[in-house]
Amino acid sequence: MNVHIAGRNSFRRLTALLLMLSLLVSLSACNPKKKAQEQQARFDAYMDEIFVTDLSDNILNLHWTAAFPENYGIEDYEVSLGSFSEEDTLEACEELREILKELEKYDYDLLTENQQLIYDILKTYSEDSLASEDYRLYYDFLSPTNGVQSYLPTLLAEYKFYKQRDVDDYLDTLRCFPDYFVDLIAFEQEQAEAGFFMPDFEVDKTIDQCQQFMADPENHYLIDTFNRNLDKTDFLSEEDKAAYREENVQLIKEMVIPAYEFLVEELEKLKGSSVNDAGLYYFEDGRKFYELLVRDKLGSDKSVSEIQDMILEQLQKDMESIWEQVPSDEDFDKMMECPVDLSDPYQVLNVLKDGIAKDFPAPSDLPFEVNYVPPSMEEYMNPAYYILPPIDYLENNIIYINKTHSTDDIEQFVTLAHEGFPGHLYQTTFFYGQNSSNIRKLFGFSGYTEGWGTYAEMYAYQLAGIDDTSLQLNQLNKRYSFALYCLADIGINYEGWTFEDTQDFLALDEETCREIYEILVEEPGLYLAYYGGYLEFMDLREKAERTLGDKFNLKEFHTFLLELGPAQFEIVADRMDLWMAEQK
Repeated sequence: MNVHIAGRNSFRRLTALLLMLSLLVSLSACNPKKKAQEQQARFDAYMDEIFVTDLSDNILNLHWTAAFPENYGIEDYEVSLGSFSEEDTLEACEELREILKELEKYDYDLLTENQQLIYDILKTYSEDSLASEDYRLYYDFLSPTNGVQSYLPTLLAEYKFYKQRDVDDYLDTLRCFPDYFVDLIAFEQEQAEAGFFMPDFEVDKTIDQCQQFMADPENHYLIDTFNRNLDKTDFLSEEDKAAYREENVQLIKEMVIPAYEFLVEELEKLKGSSVNDAGLYYFEDGRKFYELLVRDKLGSDKSVSEIQDMILEQLQKDMESIWEQVPSDEDFDKMMECPVDLSDPYQVLNVLKDGIAKDFPAPSDLPFEVNYVPPSMEEYMNPAYYILPPIDYLENNIIYINKTHSTDDIEQFVTLAHEGFPGHLYQTTFFYGQNSSNIRKLFGFSGYTEGWGTYAEMYAYQLAGIDDTSLQLNQLNKRYSFALYCLADIGINYEGWTFEDTQDFLALDEETCREIYEILVEEPGLYLAYYGGYLEFMDLREKAERTLGDKFNLKEFHTFLLELGPAQFEIVADRMDLWMAEQK
C-alpha cells in the first residue's frame, strides 16, 4: 500500500507562511465544526486511498472485491498474484507502520462514530499484523485444506466476466502461474533451510491434491467453467469467444498444468526436510507464534489460557446437561433425522431464508447460485463454502457443496444455514448493503465470520422441524465435538501433545485420531475461529440479556451485530456497551 502524504506548497517569504498558518489556526479555533468536517473529509480520503492501493496489488483480490474497479478510479493495474518474498513482506510491514503514523495525525474525537470504528479496527489490525513480522517462515501456504493450490482453482472457476477486460485479465492470470509457483517453491525451500518445512504427511496430501488437479488436461474442469462463464457474456462476438476458448485451453495445458507439475516435482525433492512433524510448540518461539495465530484467526483479546478456560467451562455445562437428560437409545437414533426435503439445496436455502424472519432483520432478495466442487478437488475441500461477491455486484453469490461430504440428515440442513441463511451469504450481503466504508470490506475477520456461521448453524436446528430433545442433542453434540477439536488444537500446538497424548484425550480409534491430529498440525487454530467465535457471540448475547433484562430483543440484538459488521471482538464488545446504553 502506498501511504498518503499531504502535498506542501512552497512560500518564498517566511513571513507569508507564518501569516497563513496564523490565519488557519485562527479560523479553525473560531469554527470547530468546520475543523471537524475537514478532518472527517481527510480521513475518508485517506481510507479511500488505502482501499484503492491495496486492491491494485493482486488481480484476484481486485476482481473478487470490485466487479467494476474503474468506478473506484482503478484503471491502470498490473495482473499479478502477489509474492512470497521477504522483500515484499518487509515492504508490507513498512506500509503498516506508515498507516499507524498517519492515524496519529487525526483527532479521534473529531471523527464520526463510524470513522472511529474504522480507526479502531485499522489500528488494531495493523498492530496485530506487525506483531507477526518476525514469523514469516512459520506460515504454511500449501496446506491441503486452505493452501493456494486448492483455492486458486476455485476462484478461477467462478471468475465472472463483466466486460472484455475481465476475460483478458483472466487469461493473463493463467500466464502468471509458472512464475508464481517458482516464487512459492523458493519460499518452501527457504522454510526447509530454516527448519520450518511441512511434515511428510502434509507433503503427500498436497502432492496427491495436485496430481488429482492435473489428471485430465484434455477435459479439465477449468476449461468447462471458462466456457460456461464465457457463454454468459453478451459483449463478445462468437468469433471472439471461439478465439478465447482456444487460448484458454492452450494456457491450461502450457502454463497451469506445467506449474502444478513443477510444484509436485519440487515438493518431492523437499520431502524429508521437515524437522518437526508435530505442533507449533516444537518450533523455537512456536508458542508465541501460536498466540499470534490464534489472535489473528479468532480476533479475541483473550489469552490462549483464557480461551481454553472458556471452552472448558462450556464443555462442563454441556456434559451436565447430558447427564441430567440421560437420552435414550431411541433419542440418539432419531436425532439426525431431518423432516425438511434435502434433495434440492435451493429449496432448503429458501426454507432457511423464510425461517429466520422472526429473529433476524429481513434479508435481501439478491439471487444466489449453488455449485458443486469439481470431483478432482473433492477429497481435500471443505464440506461447503461461500464465495463473497464483489462489493459493487452483490448479485454474484455462490455456495459450493462438496458431494463427498454431503449427507441426507440434519447436518446438511445446518451446513447450508452456515453458508447461506442466516450464515455467510446473509451476513455478508446485509453488511455490504449498509453502505459502510469500502475499506471495511477488505478486512477478513475469521472469528467473526466463522463464529457467526457456527452461531447460524446452532440457530438453524430449530428451523428443521425436529422435536426439542433432538434439537438439544444436536446442539450439545456439535458443541461437544468442537470443544474436543479446539482443546486438542491447543494441546498439540501450545502444550506440546504428541499423537499418543491426542489419542488418549480423544479416546477414538487410531485412524480417526490420526486424521484429526494431522489436520490440527496442518491448520493450527482452524477450529478456534469457528467455535471460539461462536462462544464470543454467545458471551455477547448473554451479557446483553443480563444487562437489558425485559428490554432485550433478539432481533434487535442480531440487527446490531449485523449492522456493526466484522471486527475484533473487543471492539464489538465496546460498541455493544454503547448500544445497550441506548436501549435502556
